[in-house]
Amino acid sequence: MQRIIINLLIIASFGASCSITKTDVNNIKSDLKIWSDKSTVQKAIEFEKSLSDEFEILKHNIYLSKSVFPLLDEYKIAKPFIVKRKQTGLLPIYAEYFFSERDSILRYVSYDWERNKHGSIFKRKEISKEESTKLKEYNEKYEKIKSELMKKFGRAKEQDSKPEITTSTGRGDYLSRNTIWETEEFHAELNMIFGSMTYRIRLNYYWF
Repeated sequence: MQRIIINLLIIASFGASCSITKTDVNNIKSDLKIWSDKSTVQKAIEFEKSLSDEFEILKHNIYLSKSVFPLLDEYKIAKPFIVKRKQTGLLPIYAEYFFSERDSILRYVSYDWERNKHGSIFKRKEISKEESTKLKEYNEKYEKIKSELMKKFGRAKEQDSKPEITTSTGRGDYLSRNTIWETEEFHAELNMIFGSMTYRIRLNYYWF
């Protein structure tokens, strides 16, 4: 019953008018529109609504694993709030906000720059042919996002300077990039996968 009430409040709140407080401005003044405060999911919903009236709320059953969120056993995670933003650049952006059921506090956030993220395998094959010729564009986009994150998160703990070949026996070789930020308060990763039917840039982070 508690989970139903929380979900109803979240849905209702998205339709209501929102107000971004003065302390929230740091999340929207940059060209990179991300929500990085450890707040309630309601704040993230208000933030998404403040960016544009043109968005799509997606309902997918997405689950976290301990490989991406090591603190998974500490919380009971609710079904995430997922938004597909209106595409304004090279790639559409999917924002996923995972929060704990008990208090609606954000625990894990992911942003994906990717075409047809939740589409069929047949559509992905078609898109892969198009995207496979755009390494320069993807790499430039990655560098732009990384530069913005350096301003926001500070110096990276680990980073690379160019795409490197990643060998995978299951899916085939592909090019990848990875940058990691970590402090006593949060862990963030920016990565790119280019090849083997996956062409995307992903930012994810969580708080300790």
